Amino acid sequence: MKNKSWANQANLIQTICISISLVALSSICSSVFAAEKNKQEKAEKIHINADHMKLNIETGNSTYTGNVKISQGKLLLTGQTVTIVQNNELVERIKINGNPATYTHVTKTGKTIHATSQQMVYTESRHRLVLTGNAQLSQPEHIIKSQRIVYDTQLGTVVAGNQDREDANIARPIPANERVNITLTPKEEATKKMP
Repeated sequence: MKNKSWANQANLIQTICISISLVALSSICSSVFAAEKNKQEKAEKIHINADHMKLNIETGNSTYTGNVKISQGKLLLTGQTVTIVQNNELVERIKINGNPATYTHVTKTGKTIHATSQQMVYTESRHRLVLTGNAQLSQPEHIIKSQRIVYDTQLGTVVAGNQDREDANIARPIPANERVNITLTPKEEATKKMP
């Protein structure tokens, strides 16, 4: 009889923990993607697929490992490891490591933004995605490659290169692997007007 009672209690505790985890996970993901969705649109479901998940119920911080895919509507994040840090039940930072880590988003105007790098850190309060290590950000009209790219997801601005180097007034030449490379694609109308 004791074993049956113990098994029932263990099942109840497991069910409660899973329920709490799912509520916390839903809260985390809703905050993660809030900056990316139009406030007038109906909230879309968040899908997370990973080989393993670890969630701290008290802090809400979570780590996903093994071919992680997080999607909501027209936003997709992938990596080998994704760590989500919360503060006061709101997402503060998302760190994605991969080989490469990827970010794909279709904007309200229908343009696809695709980014890859070894590491990405998204800071919710600043709407800022920082790509480091073989970083590349592609939009329909251009491709930017650098060791470091900062993309403001709210303003749509991009800054590439190592700002720390410029701030420190380092005069020596920048190594080729640290330089910013940009490929611009002219619109068809512009090429027709050229002689």
